[in-house]
Amino acid sequence: MSQPSEYIELRQAVKNYLREAGVTLQDLIGLMDEEKGGILEALGKRVHLTEAEGRALESRLTGRELNYLLFVVQAFYILNPSGTYKGRLILPARSDIMVGDRVTYQGCEVILRALGIRAHGMYVQSPPRPGFEMGRLWEGD
Repeated sequence: MSQPSEYIELRQAVKNYLREAGVTLQDLIGLMDEEKGGILEALGKRVHLTEAEGRALESRLTGRELNYLLFVVQAFYILNPSGTYKGRLILPARSDIMVGDRVTYQGCEVILRALGIRAHGMYVQSPPRPGFEMGRLWEGD
């Protein structure tokens, strides 16, 4: 039998957290603000965003994806200074996502990749990386 890992992938931590809370991702997202402007305002309080970066997020992500990002940023990074879930280090690591008490824009990109959300064209200062391909979170998007 294998030993438990010292690490847990972010997507698995979110899945476990929601299952233990008895909530589906769809239920959680359904309770959140549906207007992109309100979501971006809330993200702006938690993420270092320039105006151009905010526009990039707004144009490349659906409201559901923005809400999912907001939930993960808040629950797994900002309110979780240990960077762990049930004693296991969450990957991507908090130190790679945050500067001070806020998530960086690049940290958002890393979180989105870890969650399997496509965000092509979201890059403000650098072009998309060749071979970068992600799965979708919701079928039909």
